[in-house]
Amino acid sequence: MSERQNAFTIKTNRLSDEVYNKLATYAKSRKLGDYISSLILRDLDDSSNGRKAIEDKKTYEMLEHIKNELADLKTLAKTTSFVGNHSFQKEEPSKVPQLKEGKVADLENISGSLDDDDLEEYNDF
Repeated sequence: MSERQNAFTIKTNRLSDEVYNKLATYAKSRKLGDYISSLILRDLDDSSNGRKAIEDKKTYEMLEHIKNELADLKTLAKTTSFVGNHSFQKEEPSKVPQLKEGKVADLENISGSLDDDDLEEYNDF
C-alpha cells in the first residue's frame, strides 16, 4: 500500500477516558492507522460472515423444503395404484420371446442407371 499523507480528525465528546487513552497510546507509537485499519478489516470480515450465515440459512431452508416435498411425494406414491403394480417390473430375459432371423435377399443381378439430370442435383460427384 502506498504511503498516504491524509490526516483524519475525529471530533466527538463521546469517547471515554479509557478509549481516548488507548487511541493516544497508538497515536504516539505511530500505530494508530494500522490499528484502525485492522478494526475496519475485522468489521468487513464480520459483515461477510454475516452474509455467509444468511446464505447458509437460505440453503438450509431450501433443503428442508425439498425434503418435505420428497416426503409428500413418497406419501402420494404409496396412495396411488402404481405401487405394487407389476406391469412396471423388469421382465426376465428368459421370458422375452426370441425373434427369429428373416431370410436375406440374394440379389446377384443389379440393374439401373443414372441420367445426367440426376447428377446435376449433386455437385459433389
